[in-house]
Amino acid sequence: MRLQLALALLAAGALLLLAQPAEGAGADSATPLYLKRDGLGNIFKLTAKEPQENRLGWWRCSEELNQQGSFFPLAKWEQGLGGQVELGDSYTFAIWVESTNVQEITLRATLYVVVNGTQHNLSVEDVSKQGTFPNLLTGNYTIEPVSELGLDHSDYRTVPAFSAMGIELETSITWAPDTENRTVYIKADSPDFTSQIVVRMRPVFLNPEVFFSNDRTDEPGEDSLYIKASVVDALGVIDDSGSGSVADLDLGSFSLEIEGVSGGGNFDDSVRVRDQHPFAKYIEGRWQYQQDSGISSGTYQITISVTDMRGNIWEESVSYDLTVDEFAIELEHEDGGGGTYDLQLPRGGKVEYRVKVWNRGNTDDSFEIEVDDNSLPSGWEATMLTSDELDLPVDQYVYARVRIEAPDGAAGGSSATVRLEVTSLNDGSVSERMDLRATVRTYGAVISGLDSRITIDPEALDIDGLYRFPVGVRNTGNDRDSYYVTAIIGRGDWTVRIEEGGQAVNTITVDRGKTKQLEIVLKPVNFENSMGDEVDFRFSAESVPPGDGSALFEAKLIVEIPIERVIDLTIAAVDLQVNGRPYAQLMPGDLQAGAPVQFQLVVKNLGGRGADPFSVKLYVMGRVEASYSVDMGLAGFGEALVLLEWSKPAAGLATLRITADSDLAVEDERNRADNSFSLSLDIAAAPSGNGDSSGDGDGFSIPGFGLAGALISAAIVARRRW
Repeated sequence: MRLQLALALLAAGALLLLAQPAEGAGADSATPLYLKRDGLGNIFKLTAKEPQENRLGWWRCSEELNQQGSFFPLAKWEQGLGGQVELGDSYTFAIWVESTNVQEITLRATLYVVVNGTQHNLSVEDVSKQGTFPNLLTGNYTIEPVSELGLDHSDYRTVPAFSAMGIELETSITWAPDTENRTVYIKADSPDFTSQIVVRMRPVFLNPEVFFSNDRTDEPGEDSLYIKASVVDALGVIDDSGSGSVADLDLGSFSLEIEGVSGGGNFDDSVRVRDQHPFAKYIEGRWQYQQDSGISSGTYQITISVTDMRGNIWEESVSYDLTVDEFAIELEHEDGGGGTYDLQLPRGGKVEYRVKVWNRGNTDDSFEIEVDDNSLPSGWEATMLTSDELDLPVDQYVYARVRIEAPDGAAGGSSATVRLEVTSLNDGSVSERMDLRATVRTYGAVISGLDSRITIDPEALDIDGLYRFPVGVRNTGNDRDSYYVTAIIGRGDWTVRIEEGGQAVNTITVDRGKTKQLEIVLKPVNFENSMGDEVDFRFSAESVPPGDGSALFEAKLIVEIPIERVIDLTIAAVDLQVNGRPYAQLMPGDLQAGAPVQFQLVVKNLGGRGADPFSVKLYVMGRVEASYSVDMGLAGFGEALVLLEWSKPAAGLATLRITADSDLAVEDERNRADNSFSLSLDIAAAPSGNGDSSGDGDGFSIPGFGLAGALISAAIVARRRW
């Protein structure tokens, strides 16, 4: 089967960004913490759980008359943080007070955090409640700021885990005069008196590591991706009583969704929440991705989200490179390639097809092989020679063997076709087909061993001036056959014959499926002046009647010395520059009478043999105007830069010619036709009033002299290289 147990536990440390609450909550949220009558000494608890039962608790303020105008400590309330929090910029509070005979009460509220045992004050605020004379503050009421209070982040903005957040209250009371019954209580821990602070902060974080396991099983359609992430709430995910009831996170809101997949992905109700510790939960789920449509290997985004009891949604998206079982089949001829597998067979004979069945998927697979013979003509038979089911590892193949038999009375050239179909047993939609066609042979021949261009080196001729090369005739018919063999040459002065074993032949006999090796014996003459010319050559084999097989091969014979052994100088106008400009780009007026004209060109040796020193000459109206000597010769396949100058051109249309090796100093030139080229130059009259620009005085100058000097230097360097 297909399972590769690799990837059984693939843990991807996918780094998450900080979790962001959704639906307008921003980077933080308004988080209420309630005063609770629980604790040791004068340090009590804050809790994220809103009071549900009326278990009223209170704290008595000092009743001393000398308290007036002075702050006296009341109590502290703290909340231990099981995870980090990120503080916002503001907070507020509301403290329920019950009093009698009080003129004014002022609360000093200090919001602080305790980190590593050190208290850091975030804000210290005084808030008062005052009766209007002669009325007193008698009864229940709240003391709270009229607006949000700022936080000092100079010490901490991000408070680490296992720290504490708290509020400390101090009171300053002005009593009513001449009264003995005077009391002030701070009330809390009751649904009716919800004394609290509301701090803008972000207490919920997703753990920066998510665990993945891509579980690819043996059972079709059961592959799945296991996902486990940790959600940490600094305020605790269960209440302080240990009852297991929710304190800050809505456990029913945990979710896993695959972005871009319909319905968020099929998890089969597997998403659940497990305890990690009092401040963290695991959210886990198993994505049954093979049950979703259109799932293929690639990168997927998984959104993890949770909602707190205040309705703030905290979520993060993490990517995972998912490998999905992908099934693929490739069918191939035994000798490579696809398409119809066409073989020939004799009348009453049989032929065997060997088809490679490749597992081109990314997992092990099983295949069903069928032969559809419904279209076979009467008398023909097709047989499957191998098993109709097979198991294949990834990127492995086996041969499926099929035999087709033709009846004795099958006509020559008739054919029959069957279809081989291979289907994945793990995915029935994955299937490949190949047509197997058998054709009855009659007579046939194939010529082998010849190239369409046959080059003859004159030095390869034997002492008798003969040149020999092999040719093969293969019998592709269904029986022993005899053939007329013929060789024809396109030159009447050349001779050609066919030999077998040193004897001239014009008829040969070849067994079925065998090749007869022959030799063409050619005598080329008078080729000195036609070196490089193509000569037609034709060789044919034709079955002796009543056979009807035939083969024809045509080629070109060329007598030439190999390029490595010749010299071939060449120059071309396309490489010519005149006064630094390409010849083809010259414009009227570019050249003027009396102003020297410089010519720059490249001489190339197209042969592999080095040339002796030679000269390049410039002819103007048939006379030599300038000459340049390539003193060091020119190496095989090399080139040299040449500079020529026409010092005093006359106005008018001039015909020029540039020739390399006009003195025939270089021997064994392969082609002298490309040693020269002609050009025409339109020389404009010199501007009037400017004197003779070709004067002979000390002020003589050549336009573009600097360029000419550079080109001469370059030519010297190039020449020396060779």
